[in-house]
Amino acid sequence: MQAQSLCIAIASKLRERILSHQIPPGSDINDGVLAQEFGVSRTPVREAMKLLCHEGLLTAQPRRGMTVTQLSAAQVAEARLLCHLLAQHLSQLKAQPLNRCTELTERLHAVAQARLHLALGPTANRPVSFSTPQAVHQHAALAL
Repeated sequence: MQAQSLCIAIASKLRERILSHQIPPGSDINDGVLAQEFGVSRTPVREAMKLLCHEGLLTAQPRRGMTVTQLSAAQVAEARLLCHLLAQHLSQLKAQPLNRCTELTERLHAVAQARLHLALGPTANRPVSFSTPQAVHQHAALAL
């Protein structure tokens, strides 16, 4: 269990760096350098990188490793539209008198917000926080 917590903590730190553009889109990610920086072996760093790859923040490059995802203009437009539609749907669900479950819609909205933040940089509205281990797992599972 401890190795999993370490992986989640590393993924959280990398996610924050990526979304704040401390590591800009297109940058290569070196697991050895990160392992040394965090004072751990490469294994939890690689697991964290896989998690971020499933979230769409990193892209696997065959025989090159991973890079921070660069979104095309079409992908940015799609993320904007998706954020708008999901925000509308959430407000409709919450306005209904019955206690409707909004968990899936909220997670989908968070994924779309993170994609926008990746593309637009630190000046964009801050996406939903993925700082808790539960949120990281939920976000990763949703991205699969």
